Amino acid sequence: MSSIRIRSCFPQDVTVISNDFLDRFLPEANGDFLRVYLWLLRAVGDDAATITLGSVADRLNCTEADVRRALRYWQREGVLSVTQDEDGTITEIAFTGSEGRTDSREEPEEPPKSSDITSERMAELGEREDIRELFFIAQNYLGKPLSRSEMQKICFFYDGLHFSPDLIDYLIDYCVSRNHKSFYYIEKVALNWKEQGIRTVHEARVQAGSYHREYYDILKALGIDNHHPVDAEVKIMKKWLEKYHFSMDIIREACTRTVMNASKPSLNYADSILSRWNTNGVKTLEDIAALDAAHEQDLQAKAAAKKPSPSQGKTAPKKNAFTDFSDSTFDYSSIEKQLLDS
Repeated sequence: MSSIRIRSCFPQDVTVISNDFLDRFLPEANGDFLRVYLWLLRAVGDDAATITLGSVADRLNCTEADVRRALRYWQREGVLSVTQDEDGTITEIAFTGSEGRTDSREEPEEPPKSSDITSERMAELGEREDIRELFFIAQNYLGKPLSRSEMQKICFFYDGLHFSPDLIDYLIDYCVSRNHKSFYYIEKVALNWKEQGIRTVHEARVQAGSYHREYYDILKALGIDNHHPVDAEVKIMKKWLEKYHFSMDIIREACTRTVMNASKPSLNYADSILSRWNTNGVKTLEDIAALDAAHEQDLQAKAAAKKPSPSQGKTAPKKNAFTDFSDSTFDYSSIEKQLLDS
């Protein structure tokens, strides 16, 4: 492998990092790109230094492809000048001392590829507990064992796109919840998120405009399967989650009561329950149980108020022509005589 000469305009025996560089690049630059930049600075000798891409990759525990991407990034930012021969082999890297210049005419950085993750790197990552857990989670989402290619893509999301395990978990869940289980589709979404600068689960959720997992869980609790929520439905569920700040346990309880009591379960019926709970200050399932108990006591009190008291006795029967004989003027002797004479 050919050696690369490094030149610097900075003083020797010290690693100089200007405040301008820190102000401009530290908040935004990829962590691996920063490590490559710092190590190249460190590698400069008294007069000149020679390295190889492989030696830098070994030192920083990354891949040569990572080093190349870092060099392209810093050259595009005007921090480095990279010289190549006719075969495209890098022969020299020079620190220009012009941090922050953005007028370079180099070609845009090539997007990373999952194929950049080598078998050796996959084996290394496979030893990590968080990566093994991601494999397990992905298998559960997909309902099948992962192929080598699918495991390589997960490693790529972590090592190539620098997604956190939580973001990768959400990425897969997000795609599967939309009935897309193909890792080709999942990779396209991942690359799109990377291009948009999405780094956290919160940012991904904001970009998606919804909390998809919760929305589909709610619809499922209402017995509604294979249905993508429309804007009006999202608005209602978003109110429960973001305005009322209800947990999924409380929302599921409302959905259960909706299914048990409504002839046709709907979000509107569940919304009436949750709105009433919000008015009554419900925060936990225990609060709901307390409301239920108070409602039952109220019903019992009203029933008792309507029931007649035993001390009141029975009401005297109403008089009528068949029962009221007190005012009768019949002369039974005269009637009997008339019957005998007839």
